[in-house]
Amino acid sequence: MQPTMPSAESPTPTAVSKVERAPGTTFLPIARVKRIIKEDKDVSLINAEATFCVAYATELFMEYLANEGFAKAKKEKRKTVYYKDLASVVGEVDQFEFLEDVIPQTMPLKSALERRREALDDAEYQGESNQLTKKPTGEGAADAESNDMAEDTQMADDGLQSETAVPESSDMMVEES
Repeated sequence: MQPTMPSAESPTPTAVSKVERAPGTTFLPIARVKRIIKEDKDVSLINAEATFCVAYATELFMEYLANEGFAKAKKEKRKTVYYKDLASVVGEVDQFEFLEDVIPQTMPLKSALERRREALDDAEYQGESNQLTKKPTGEGAADAESNDMAEDTQMADDGLQSETAVPESSDMMVEES
C-alpha cells in the first residue's frame, strides 16, 4: 500500500489512504539511523529514545520536502515530482536554504562549462597575482601549459559532443539542452 498526498481541492486523500504507523515505530531503520549518528566523532553514545526522535524528525522533514516538491509539480499540472521541482523549492523556501549546495538548480551544459572556465581563469589570475602557484620554468613550462590547455579543450569538446558531461570540480547540476 502506498501513501498518497492530499489534493489541494479536497482535505482528505483520494484513492489510497495514508499508511498508518504503529505508535513508537518509524519507516526508517533505527539501526541505520543510529549508525549514521555515530559517524559524528562528537557523539559517543545515543539512547534509543533520542535515535527514535532523530528518525521521526527525519521522516517529517522528508515528508515536508516531498510535499513542497509535489505542490510545485502540481502547479505545473504534473503528477510526477522531478529534480527541478525539489531544486526550485530549495531555492524558494527559506527553511531549505541549507540544502542549496546539496540540491542546486540545474543549468545547461554550455553554461556549466563556461562557468568552470571562468572559475579556472579567476583561480589562475589570483594565483599569478599572489604568486601562490608555481609555474614550471625552463623546457617543461611550455609543454605543461599546452598540456593543460589541451586537456581543458578536450574536456569541453567531449562535453559538447555528448551533451551530458559534467565538469569534475563542478558543484552544480547540469541538464541536457
